[in-house]
Amino acid sequence: MNMAKHAELGLYIQGLIRAEKARRKLTFEDISLRLRQYGIQQTPTNLRTKLGRGDMSAQLFLALMKVLELRNLRLDELELKAPKGRRGRA
Repeated sequence: MNMAKHAELGLYIQGLIRAEKARRKLTFEDISLRLRQYGIQQTPTNLRTKLGRGDMSAQLFLALMKVLELRNLRLDELELKAPKGRRGRA
């Protein structure tokens, strides 16, 4: 899958983490401190940048879910668009 063509994934990650961060009234500093408890070094600026891009490793995404106490994902809310079909070459 070409991730550049699936901006929906980045938007889903951004929305999910931003919503949970706001719901818990946490700052990026708070999240950074929580991650450090698990040996994960991410500065508040790093977190802000990665979230702004909606692009992070699966490991960081799962760690964020853990420190935000997010137990479930609603993948039915995620809508991926199929890439436009390529025409076969003759």
